[in-house]
Amino acid sequence: MHQTQLDFPAFPLSLLDDCDLGTQKCYVPKEEDIPSTGWCRCVLSDGSFAVCWATTRAGSETCCFLDGMVTSTSKFSPSNQQLVLLEPLEMVSCPERISCVVTITQELLQRPQVSMEDLKDDVSVFLRHLKLTKGCCVQHKRLTQLGIACVEILDVPGVAVNECFEIDRDTELLLKDTRLALPYSLVSTSTYLPHSFEQSIADLEHLLVTSESSFSHRFPTTALVVGPVGSGKSHLLGEFLRRHTCNCFYITASQVLRSYPGETEEELRRIFQAAEIFKEQLRPLLPIVILIEDLELLCPSSSSADPKNSSNSLRISAQLYKLIDALPQGIICVATSGSPDSLHEHARRRFVREVSIEMPSEEQRRQLVKELCQAHELDVSDTLLDHIARNTQGYVMADLNLLLRRVQQELLTKETSSVEQVFRQSLLQTQPSASRGTDVRVSKMTAGFEVIGGMESLKRTLQVSVLAGLRQSAAFARFGLTLPKGVLLYGPPGCAKTTIAKCLAKEANMTFIATSAAEVYSPYVGCAERFISRIFDTARKNAPCLIFLDEIDSLVGRRTVSSGGGGGQVQLRILSTLLTEMDGIVGGGTQQHILVVAATNRPDMIDDALIRPGRFDKLIHVPAPDEESRLALLKLHAKRMPFHRNVVLDEIATRTDRCSGADLCNLCNEAAIEAFQRDFEATEIELQDFEKVLAKQKSSLTQNQIDAYYKFAIIELS
Repeated sequence: MHQTQLDFPAFPLSLLDDCDLGTQKCYVPKEEDIPSTGWCRCVLSDGSFAVCWATTRAGSETCCFLDGMVTSTSKFSPSNQQLVLLEPLEMVSCPERISCVVTITQELLQRPQVSMEDLKDDVSVFLRHLKLTKGCCVQHKRLTQLGIACVEILDVPGVAVNECFEIDRDTELLLKDTRLALPYSLVSTSTYLPHSFEQSIADLEHLLVTSESSFSHRFPTTALVVGPVGSGKSHLLGEFLRRHTCNCFYITASQVLRSYPGETEEELRRIFQAAEIFKEQLRPLLPIVILIEDLELLCPSSSSADPKNSSNSLRISAQLYKLIDALPQGIICVATSGSPDSLHEHARRRFVREVSIEMPSEEQRRQLVKELCQAHELDVSDTLLDHIARNTQGYVMADLNLLLRRVQQELLTKETSSVEQVFRQSLLQTQPSASRGTDVRVSKMTAGFEVIGGMESLKRTLQVSVLAGLRQSAAFARFGLTLPKGVLLYGPPGCAKTTIAKCLAKEANMTFIATSAAEVYSPYVGCAERFISRIFDTARKNAPCLIFLDEIDSLVGRRTVSSGGGGGQVQLRILSTLLTEMDGIVGGGTQQHILVVAATNRPDMIDDALIRPGRFDKLIHVPAPDEESRLALLKLHAKRMPFHRNVVLDEIATRTDRCSGADLCNLCNEAAIEAFQRDFEATEIELQDFEKVLAKQKSSLTQNQIDAYYKFAIIELS
């Protein structure tokens, strides 16, 4: 039989109704160009093959049915593939010796006695009378019942690639290695993307080197992989296990937790004992890894554990600690945790090395989105990639996948929409998991300095002191400058301090977190300090981020000798937490930068420890708007409101001396109400409406107030 080119859809042999088909059969449609039957290698469209007896089948089928017992890979699946080639195989005599690798399941290790001899006998009996080739894999449900997932034939002396053979009782079977099948949960169908995982995978590989060293018996070979939920911990470990072909014992809370006391501990003992039996009896050559997913579910901290189940949690934790401490040399224990702060302190101590998966940087997010789009066959421009990377702060791997799925769904339902338009719309609707998993609200600002009328000197100050460092970090570094940690905005009420902070976040392309004393304070001791810590922790996950503290004088006022109890004591604790968090900010470039912006109209009430350099580096006076700024503000309001041509904005700006930005906004709104009351059918706001409001409305600021802020600015400069 010569090599035959085919193009038939391929399906498993088990789909046929015949009961006595036997094994290693390949039924192909009855065609004139198909030669006589014989043993052949049936090659599929993905390059895999099955060793079968090919024969034609009478009937009207235009597809083939083949058996998947002897194939080129343990993941063989003929469904949704094409049979493209029949390569003839020449039958040769039985070889004297073959070598193989056996992949077993954990069920095999539950037998009372497990030995290499018994395993070799089971494999030898099953392989007998099968047609095998060099480099093939054998898998079958009967093998699985014996606890054997796959048998891989490595080397057969004297047998060529285009030859097949059988073994008999006299054939010597050399068991080169015994391996454990990778758990289904870690078998990922998605492509591994190394971006943001480079350092983590290097740390895990260093763990393998440590386990093989001569002094590994002195220290437990353990590691704890921590990272936000959805950051790819399981994906990373799956790649690590596949790359080094590790033998993995997989433990999850849903797998081991039981209803009655003592059953969970027994299940943990059974898995650890199976790992020791596997190492001692079957002597594998490759590393053995015990992987514990979501360790905080098994070993919760004392504060987060349910009081009703605290004793049960303590027993489970104590059993797990004992098992980890008693691990023999050569067995590695790796655990994952999405919230390491919820772990019991004893559990965290057991893991010598801590591997952290950091949030992807802007460049890493760009590469991830680019490769994900290529995998999903989405054509994305470089400009759009830059836009997505800039606007996905706080996104982890799962969030980027969710964004891609949402884009694909929108493209399927809206055929007329462009990819760029759908991406930009989906970005506005998708919220990263870093902000969903906390009570701290994280948002993206959409308005920049263009919504602030006038104040050109203030805008220039912010551009030079803050934005220049973020946009031109190389120039800042050339002068030996560092990015500011904090900016204090002080000035009269209603002069756009909050608006300036929001616009600054937009101009700096930062995420925005705002809070005030009303949100921070709690009737319970310690809750306010924890909320401050959560704010900064969320900001680090969504960096670069701007934290805005409104009315900071009411949150942390000036410390006095008499502030020893009551509310003063709470303010002291909050102030201490805030100072500690601000000192802990590490400005590692624009990607990880956190900027704290505070606003107050009582700058004299701010504690001196906050306004020293290194915390609030920059104190910026937001003055009451001058005539030029008031005119610019009125022009902004004129864009959204229909002013009559008899309304002279220059004159109104002159007559509104000492008015704040809030006063001018209220002036325009009241004039609109006057126009509405004057005539329900009116379409424009006339000068007479402004005259009525100006006659009865007074400015909210006094000259003494305005002068007081200028005096404070002079004192600070002197």
